[in-house]
Amino acid sequence: MQLLSIEQTTQVLNDTQKVAEESSGNESVIILVTGFVVVFMVLLLLIGIIKIYSGIVYSAQKKAENKKNKSNVTNAEPAVPMPSVAEETADEGLDLQTVAVITAAVEAFYSKGKKVRITGIRPANNNRNEWASAGLAQNIPAMRSEGLL
Repeated sequence: MQLLSIEQTTQVLNDTQKVAEESSGNESVIILVTGFVVVFMVLLLLIGIIKIYSGIVYSAQKKAENKKNKSNVTNAEPAVPMPSVAEETADEGLDLQTVAVITAAVEAFYSKGKKVRITGIRPANNNRNEWASAGLAQNIPAMRSEGLL
């Protein structure tokens, strides 16, 4: 390896400085734009791969669901009539008038024109403290106006 003299070293440094001064900012802009283009192209490629994969998974799930539905149709049992809520709750000690009142209250509170089916009546398991119950009571009208209830 050959060592450069001080004069040669200063000459190389001066030449490098001149080249840097002569080149305008165009090269920097070209490098910057190229970097952005490469990054966004890779992101678009990843988005495409994810969309293709989700399509494959969706079609596989759909096929499995169709297969399951076909097997359920062939093995279907005859429908057994369900006892009404009034019959079930009469056994538990509630009279039919109480069941009717509870059913009307639930339907008025939740239905909004939709058909409501009550499957059973049981005592509430209220483990909430008073503050939680008050917050729930305060938020129910807002939830109803947003269509959450």
